[in-house]
Amino acid sequence: MSLEILNLAFKKAEKEIGSNKKTHLAQHLSDVLQDDYNYTISERTLRDYYTKIHKREVGPQDDLKPKLIEPLCQYLGFANYAEFLKSTEEEKSVDDVVTTPIKKKPNKKWLVALLIFLCIGLAIIFLMPERKPDTKDSETIISANCMTWADSTYVKVSCDKGPYSKYGTKVIPYVESEFKNLKKIQVYLAYDFFNEKGEPLVWYFRNEDKVYEFFSYPGLHPVSGKTLKAVTPYIVQKHVPLHNNNVDSFVE
Repeated sequence: MSLEILNLAFKKAEKEIGSNKKTHLAQHLSDVLQDDYNYTISERTLRDYYTKIHKREVGPQDDLKPKLIEPLCQYLGFANYAEFLKSTEEEKSVDDVVTTPIKKKPNKKWLVALLIFLCIGLAIIFLMPERKPDTKDSETIISANCMTWADSTYVKVSCDKGPYSKYGTKVIPYVESEFKNLKKIQVYLAYDFFNEKGEPLVWYFRNEDKVYEFFSYPGLHPVSGKTLKAVTPYIVQKHVPLHNNNVDSFVE
């Protein structure tokens, strides 16, 4: 039963950071447990637990420690483990946590159509004349394939500038979603932190100096590599200034 709590915590973490990568989820939970509940557990340990659950390699010896169960229950919105048990069926085993999808027999007509399309695609590839990129094309590809963090946004750089750029940050492969959307932003109480459904529009990170930094997109911190956390009403109320120097930032 205790492992079901961890599985549900990973599902909640996936919604908060917008990523389904096991390493990112485990790091996010590790950070939350440390920052919000003062419980220290490594990303690797959480990741190993999660792997065992989904491979069905767990046994009685793998039950979570009581000291870990309590903060996980609070993270899920329960006051304690007893309250969690009341909302679930006590007979539920770890095998119920992860359900195996039923394999459907493939439709023969669909397979035939797929094979035809594959044959046509291969024929087109082999019949097309090979085009060698000229020097300008090569330079464009190199330039577009890497980026680096420049104070508050990503900028494109040539991949041969690495491993570090003139900004002192790592040169990494170009990711369009992060390049266009991930920005470090200045927030204030009048800022739109949530949409109409109550979903977060801002993510944050507490740096080594315990200063809160705010970003416009989920993912990893561009310098530290740690998972950005979705902003909550508590964080807004406690760590966001009343206004900035812009006239339109003052709360009415």
